[in-house]
Amino acid sequence: MEIMPTLLTMMSTTLLELPEDIMMRVFASLEIPDLVRAGAVCTFWRSAYTALHKLGTHKQPQTPCLLYCSESSSENVACLYSLVEKRVYRLTLPEPPLHSRFLIGSSLGLLVTVDERSEMHLVNPFTGQQIVLPSVTTMQHVKPICDDSGAVHKYAYSRHTANQVICPPKIIAPAALREVFHQKSL
Repeated sequence: MEIMPTLLTMMSTTLLELPEDIMMRVFASLEIPDLVRAGAVCTFWRSAYTALHKLGTHKQPQTPCLLYCSESSSENVACLYSLVEKRVYRLTLPEPPLHSRFLIGSSLGLLVTVDERSEMHLVNPFTGQQIVLPSVTTMQHVKPICDDSGAVHKYAYSRHTANQVICPPKIIAPAALREVFHQKSL
């Protein structure tokens, strides 16, 4: 009777260790929540999930999710509502809190946010990773104005092309510059 447990062990091992390219094809057809769950099954499946992610070959059109913040949640928590699963996922995001930022765009699951100083951040809501994008002061048409302590409290903002000044410099508060970025993203 030792044959039966051995046979079951061999069958389950075989099912878990399909060739990685086949696993990646199967994974590429999954919705994001199912894909993340599949990557958590075992180290082999995690390897296939990671390879698929690195190659960027997950081209399956995804049903959109709705991202929102709630007053009943802490400042660093965003809610992601899956239309497919009809379920809410709570995501903890890095500082600065998402509640205090403008969301000015999203693409491929990444968010572009602008904080109270008008600095932009690229945020992956699934992993919590965040990249601070180059400062607005690196843009040719934005010049910082500092107070006596050296902190930026206003900006001189102008609109121009290489050949023409569209709008001479205006002194604006960081919140107003944040509004400009939000309008440009629309």
